[in-house]
Amino acid sequence: MQQVKKGDEVALRVLIDRYRERLYRLALGLLADRSAADDAVQETFIRLWTRARRYNPRHTVAVWLYTICVRRCYDELRRRRRHREAVEQMELPVATAGNIDGEQVLALLQRAVATLPTKQRIVYQLREIECLDAESTAEAAHMTVEQVKANLWNARNTVREKLKQYGI
Repeated sequence: MQQVKKGDEVALRVLIDRYRERLYRLALGLLADRSAADDAVQETFIRLWTRARRYNPRHTVAVWLYTICVRRCYDELRRRRRHREAVEQMELPVATAGNIDGEQVLALLQRAVATLPTKQRIVYQLREIECLDAESTAEAAHMTVEQVKANLWNARNTVREKLKQYGI
């Protein structure tokens, strides 16, 4: 990160290669839209480059990038307030043990996560998908550890109930 602060484009490329897929997974999980996720990741790296001097080494680079990406996703979600209603209105087939495969389970899980309130969705993505610890999740999501735990508990319960509704 120190090299990026000095304007080293090769160091920036290393960070992009290291974190691009993780940030994309996070953004896709939060936005449920590939194009919007690509945009969020691209903007994250643009902000990394243009605001590198603001980096505080007290945080890891990963947490700093997650924070930038989460903020970008918050901005996008604010613009798309109707997203949640649209997802909830989609018709879903009822699954039975004999007619569902792993990809279908994953798609239904993603759909269940997409219906979560924004804060719960962010916490769920960071903890369950990105495997961040509670403290790093709290930093990236601008919450206390207690808020992270409460949001994760609520998110898990909601996802569990949605999956039951889907027949899983």
